[in-house]
Amino acid sequence: MAGLYDLGAHELLEVKTWPLGRELASQLHPCLRELMAPYPWGELGAIAIGCGPGSFTGTRLGVVTARILAQQLEVPLLGLSSLGTMAWHARNELLDADGVVSRRAQQGHQYLGIYRYQGGRLHTLWGDRLVTDSEAEALLATWPHPYKHLSPPHPSDHGRALLTWAAQQWHDTLRAGEKLPHWSSVVPLYGK
Repeated sequence: MAGLYDLGAHELLEVKTWPLGRELASQLHPCLRELMAPYPWGELGAIAIGCGPGSFTGTRLGVVTARILAQQLEVPLLGLSSLGTMAWHARNELLDADGVVSRRAQQGHQYLGIYRYQGGRLHTLWGDRLVTDSEAEALLATWPHPYKHLSPPHPSDHGRALLTWAAQQWHDTLRAGEKLPHWSSVVPLYGK
């Protein structure tokens, strides 16, 4: 999935998804070319990428591509947690409970993150980590606050959430007078 967001107009321009599966490596560049056809590359003000946790190859390929583009275009790169993006998508459900987001991993493991939406911002309470199913169960059995298990959004909704969360972080950073992230600070998150 990929998309475009107009930071100045606070407007989502476009989100596209392609069911590439194992064809990601060979089809990523043609898909980016298709997305960007009506837009000049030089007008990009920033790039946002989901850094994982997720598929090792897909995460690595996406982050490396985003880093190269950000470096060559000399724009900031915002690397966002894929689990955090799912929580951002469901932020309106988190007004009275923490959000638990998990993704299946291999051999009795899962990627797990716990988030809270408060004051218009998403806060990570327990970082995205790879845990066994029994560790996740034990953690949640002793979690001191009410929580909800959040379902993953449709891929196009995930893309919208990634872009709107990145735009919110972009604007918050500028309002705070802080420097936007450099492309070299963004690395894949494998959940370890």
